[in-house]
Amino acid sequence: MLRIDEKGELFSFRHEAMAADLVVSLGGVDQDYARQTAQAFFARVDEIEAKLSLYQESSDVTRINLMQPGDETRVSEECMECLQLAMAASGLTGERFHPFLGVDALKVKGNVPAYLNPLLRSDEAVELFSAVQIDPQSRYLKKLAAGVILDFGGIGKGFALDQGMLEIEDWEIPVAMANFGGSTLLFRAEESAEPWTAKLGERSLKPFRSGAFSSSGTGFQGEHIVSRSGRPLLWKRSFARSQSAALADALTTGAMLMGEGELEALCAAEEGLALAATGEGVSWGVERFCDWEG
Repeated sequence: MLRIDEKGELFSFRHEAMAADLVVSLGGVDQDYARQTAQAFFARVDEIEAKLSLYQESSDVTRINLMQPGDETRVSEECMECLQLAMAASGLTGERFHPFLGVDALKVKGNVPAYLNPLLRSDEAVELFSAVQIDPQSRYLKKLAAGVILDFGGIGKGFALDQGMLEIEDWEIPVAMANFGGSTLLFRAEESAEPWTAKLGERSLKPFRSGAFSSSGTGFQGEHIVSRSGRPLLWKRSFARSQSAALADALTTGAMLMGEGELEALCAAEEGLALAATGEGVSWGVERFCDWEG
């Protein structure tokens, strides 16, 4: 289990977003200024949710899911950026993580928006990378296949944290931690402030000033992790460290379905990434994870 050591003189604020508890803790400023910053942070996260949520009728994601093959639409900068990040994470994980696994994932976890019920009755196989065609410069997206559902559930919280932390930086807050549901966290501490410290199990991490942590596990999220090939989960829990909360968020999902050799290759392919995984009496990558410089 990952445990973050407490810091003194932090002001913490709580908010509900993306069906999870979001806490931001700020230090180095007075309480009134911290509260204003937190409000700006939460407003930015809510803005991201309004554009990326599977469950809001006016979101880019809902509009994409309702499109027919051949339809085109222009999406927000946030949606296009998150989609590009999600597709990159999919490539890194050999499609173990994929933003268009929505049909399979929703069949498992339920809580399906009514507008998607007709798609869930379809068992037609779809080539995921042929689901859409995008033009990042113009932000136009064309749907190429029927029966696919876009769901940012495995990356959206991390992406929202990255965007919200940019808001915090604009407010010049020296120390900040944002914790989304206990599974994805993002940190910053200026050089003038004490660094953050933490432990993974009984092992201490090197002190760090920035970076994101994310974890996935069978205890609270395993039932949501699906594989197109039916491949079983290989680990009980996975952990990722990166400068990007979105990337860390997505890669822990994919890591649950990847063997040690695949995880080694993933860490080698992505600079500034550390992964760890634990199973029945075994662990992988913990030393590298704890020695990561951030």
